[in-house]
Amino acid sequence: MTLNREFPTSFWQKHQSAILRGLLLGLILLAFARVVWRLDGKDLWWDESLSLQRAEESWGALVRGSLVMHDGFSELATTDQHPFFFFLLQGILIRLAGNDEFVLRFPSVMAATLLVPALWAFARYFVRRAVLPPSTPLWVALLAAVNPFFLWYGQEARPYALWALLAVLSTYLLLRATETPLFSPRRFMAYGVAVVLFLATHYFAVFLLPVHALLLYLWLAAHKRTQALLLALGLLILGGLIGGWAAWSILGQGAGGNFHAVSLATLAPDLLNAFSLGLSVNIDDVRWLDWIYGLVALVGLGWSLRSRSTFARNGWLLPVWIVVCVAIILLLNLFQPAYMNARHLSLLSGAFILLVGGGLGLLWSKQKLFTVGLALLLVAGAGYSTRNYFTLPEKYGNDDYSGMGHYLDENLLPGDLLLISPPFSWRIFDYYLPTAKLEAAAQAGLGTAHYGMPLLRNSWDNTFAQLARFQKQYQRIWLARSGTHPYVDPESKVNKWFRENNRNAILIREVKFHSPTSFLDLELYVPVSGVVFDGIPPGITHPLDAAFGDQIRVVGYDVGQPIAAGNSLPVTIYWQKLHKRTEDRYKYILQVLETQADGQTRVVGVTEREPYNEAVRTSYWDPGKTIKEYIEVVPIATLDLQHSERYQLSLQLYHSETLAKLPVTQSVGATVAADKQMLLFPYLPK
Repeated sequence: MTLNREFPTSFWQKHQSAILRGLLLGLILLAFARVVWRLDGKDLWWDESLSLQRAEESWGALVRGSLVMHDGFSELATTDQHPFFFFLLQGILIRLAGNDEFVLRFPSVMAATLLVPALWAFARYFVRRAVLPPSTPLWVALLAAVNPFFLWYGQEARPYALWALLAVLSTYLLLRATETPLFSPRRFMAYGVAVVLFLATHYFAVFLLPVHALLLYLWLAAHKRTQALLLALGLLILGGLIGGWAAWSILGQGAGGNFHAVSLATLAPDLLNAFSLGLSVNIDDVRWLDWIYGLVALVGLGWSLRSRSTFARNGWLLPVWIVVCVAIILLLNLFQPAYMNARHLSLLSGAFILLVGGGLGLLWSKQKLFTVGLALLLVAGAGYSTRNYFTLPEKYGNDDYSGMGHYLDENLLPGDLLLISPPFSWRIFDYYLPTAKLEAAAQAGLGTAHYGMPLLRNSWDNTFAQLARFQKQYQRIWLARSGTHPYVDPESKVNKWFRENNRNAILIREVKFHSPTSFLDLELYVPVSGVVFDGIPPGITHPLDAAFGDQIRVVGYDVGQPIAAGNSLPVTIYWQKLHKRTEDRYKYILQVLETQADGQTRVVGVTEREPYNEAVRTSYWDPGKTIKEYIEVVPIATLDLQHSERYQLSLQLYHSETLAKLPVTQSVGATVAADKQMLLFPYLPK
């Protein structure tokens, strides 16, 4: 029995189309799975919050790009820097499915996914035209499916992945429309729709219009040179009008100041690295692999320009696509910098991948084993970048707004004020921080509020005057600060005002949250006027006369209601120092105890620290002065405050260095536990 050596070849020929469709489907599913996995694993960043804010606007304001910033006192109308189409998709989705991170980012997911079949179709067109080698479509689909650049922007609620897709789609449809000398209304209509959506997604889409104009001119020039010239000029004029209007609207409101001048020597490596290995790598570590990507792309470019006939079949398109857009950005750079990173030229990414795929296709036709090894190397590089993206949040994650929100939610008390700095970050703070609870508590008469600082429409003197008024109105002031948009307060004057005015306010807590590129801080201040009193202040709800050793006296306490069920319990302790100042520092343990049906007692809330978190240490206290401390007791179990008789407070003091507990030596108005070290008093809310 002999083997049929023709079987593998004949099987491939018979089932080639089905196999390729299956591979394409697999790569599309891979792209989708990779981008949708942990889609909501990162918090939004500031730019994404602008997408949310715009998508939430009325349809008219959304299309116009109108964004209204506010600080709680006044509003400031601004205009977004992007056209409307991406946000229109988001607006439809959030009205149907809500505004969580997954929904907001889903348009980008679909764009990154659909880029795979779009590039496949584009490559097949060039294969039919003998511009690229036969196996190019498969390589292109593979590279697009694993590309880290599209992972990054496929998981971001911004228009850059959609822009890249529409650059490929509009150019492909124009190629199909100009494929034959005959005018096809259907094909040109499809191109028209695609290019309108392209221009409505990002203003830099005009960079590609000269390339489209050249395609149209070459298509008509052989027979209708005048019409070809007019059509090409019309497209260029359209691009110029859109670009001019965009520049006027953006620069006219002071935007673009955060861009820096860039040279070709900086731009070229940046783009090469971004479109090869994405943003989740250190370019210095992978530069050698970037160059391999670049060399393979040059192989593909050389093949597309290998003869006059391939040039005539639009083999010039991909290199001209890249060169024209880069040249325009460099030309703009002479007048006004317009580049921050590769996202601003993501319309080039499709052309680059097509060239790399073409290079792999040519190498495959010459040496298959070598090409497989090379492709594995390129995919491994993409895998390395992808791993970094998912496993190194300290480098490639977003600001931890949700962490700040959880912390603040746990520690908010009645009488708290939350200040958001800068007010341009209002929407992202509002998205993650418990501002709704503050509003509800304010309506319930619990004295809470939140505002933006500095004031948007007033001078710094007015801002400082308002801060001074806040100190008189609120028991505690939280300052949430983000460095992502520093332009309103580049010198951190709001923060400095509090810190330089310790005679008016005391910083009692500072918590830093992860921010890979700037800062995200939460600070808590208390007005000095509400901390230290001569003698015993009036109005104590529950007076006491209890003492710990011969050091610390408790003269009373107040208990309030939390701002919402499950939040921290507000307790005020009035302390005194019994004798002269010493260097000794003490900490306390304040607990809420519940007596259960069986008579057993369990701890349901606890706070342990030095008074005012060391900001007002016991070693600073003067005899005869009363220190009023407003404390949040964090619940560690569910409390039924409708039955407050079940609960009592316990208080213990211990030396912060020796950890030795102080005995209770006096307890008028309270009881002492059996160990003589714990003071017990009723939980009696106002």
